Amino acid sequence: MNKLKLWFEQTAIISFSIFVGILIEGLVYSVFLGDDLSAFSLSWFHILSVILAGAICSVMTILLFIDTNILKNKFTVKIIIHCLSVYLIIVLFGWFFKWFTKLSSFIMVSVIFFLVYAFVWTVSLWIYKRDDNKINKALNGIRDEE
Repeated sequence: MNKLKLWFEQTAIISFSIFVGILIEGLVYSVFLGDDLSAFSLSWFHILSVILAGAICSVMTILLFIDTNILKNKFTVKIIIHCLSVYLIIVLFGWFFKWFTKLSSFIMVSVIFFLVYAFVWTVSLWIYKRDDNKINKALNGIRDEE
């Protein structure tokens, strides 16, 4: 797969997932903790930081998973390294861009991170399986013609 295409796909998926996580956080605070949802707002600064975080996390994906011929145990190690490095990036961005200001919001960001991480892997695997199925159908069509 083209590295640039992979980078754009991952950036879009990760950034969208972070925005969904932010919405979930706002709903949790308003529904369960009684905060005023109308006071919740995102500035251009926060939106830009989310997109930048998605882009940097995508670079980690490309660096760690560009080699497709790896053993299962090495793949598991790479997933763990990837998860921890992306989590570190998100925590640093959250601290620097003030995504969280108290312990409870840090915990919420951490929980949302792991939910988003699982969601991104699920969507990525679905996209790759869909692409594989298209390629296999095209190859079968070529074989049938012969």
